[in-house]
Amino acid sequence: EEIDFVDQEGALSAQWEDVLDIPSMLEGEISARFPQYNPIGASDFVLRLNTIFYEAAYALLQPDVSKPTVYMCDYRTTYQSERLTSFRYEYYTYQYPAAHGLSACSGFTIDWEREEVLSLCAFFGAHPIWKEVVNDCMRAYLHDEEIALFDITAFEGVMDDQTFYLTDTAFVLVYPPYLYTPGALGILEIPVPFVAVASQLREEYRYTLLPELDSADTEKAEQEG
Repeated sequence: EEIDFVDQEGALSAQWEDVLDIPSMLEGEISARFPQYNPIGASDFVLRLNTIFYEAAYALLQPDVSKPTVYMCDYRTTYQSERLTSFRYEYYTYQYPAAHGLSACSGFTIDWEREEVLSLCAFFGAHPIWKEVVNDCMRAYLHDEEIALFDITAFEGVMDDQTFYLTDTAFVLVYPPYLYTPGALGILEIPVPFVAVASQLREEYRYTLLPELDSADTEKAEQEG
């Protein structure tokens, strides 16, 4: 089934640098762009998705009529297959007279067969050590990329309500500024390659995310895992 997208009114049309100049901050500006599926003849699930996407676009908006605000939300499709679609939302908020604004990120991954918005744990099911494996991958990435945390020992890894999205090759786990890293580094996004957690994935998702795997590859991954 072909999936149609339509942009909502108020979609961002200017470049980021044009929107974020000082006059805009002082005057206040609110804009958002988010995915919407064609509602004509759509299923209840698709209509629910449209509501979820709309509400998410304004989830961080805290309007204050006495203080000009800059609020922006944009999105992009980061993964698309017959079964799964993943979106990445990015936000920028500024409240006058703060010294600077804040960035944030959220993600949505849809399973069209199950008609569900998936959590990260849905990809791994009851596998006993999947969090441990994912956390090890993230710590290795932080070390290899020399990303300085406030306190590496305080890094807890996968959270119960973990924000994430998919790319063609990896889960990307997202942490907000100031949680583990200085605000100057922006949003902390840590890729965990599908191949690194192949043996922990539920079988139905393993071959969706890694269609090139055959049974021999899977057995080898399970032995190594």
